[in-house]
Amino acid sequence: MPEALVAFLRARLTERETAALAAGGGGDDSSWRALGTGVYSAAASLADDVPPLATTGPEVGGSDEDAALAEHIALHDPAHALREIEAVRQLLRRYEEPGSSDALPDSANRLSAAAERGALLLAVRHLALPHSGHPDYLAVWRP
Repeated sequence: MPEALVAFLRARLTERETAALAAGGGGDDSSWRALGTGVYSAAASLADDVPPLATTGPEVGGSDEDAALAEHIALHDPAHALREIEAVRQLLRRYEEPGSSDALPDSANRLSAAAERGALLLAVRHLALPHSGHPDYLAVWRP
């Protein structure tokens, strides 16, 4: 079961990575900022009257809700998404290959690896929770 959960989470990470890269991840404009109802590349100079990457309402007279939507979008820019994806992938690698020490006997390494994997599995279950609405998510994966 843990292998299926890890595979499920890796698939969701790949989907997010594909979307982040398609939205400009890795490029100069992959970090975003909100200004009013617009979402702009953080690299863009607003003095040059650069059009926004996205808008959530009218440029003039937008509501507080429109501005909040723009801020939410900017907080989930491609650069942030790619950093988050890599962090989760590092945790998954650690789950699959728990640490060991040459200074410890094999029995202690096996015991510490089992404890580490147990703790990391709980973390992986929690990381999969945001995807619980996905049709491939299994209820038995809930922490």
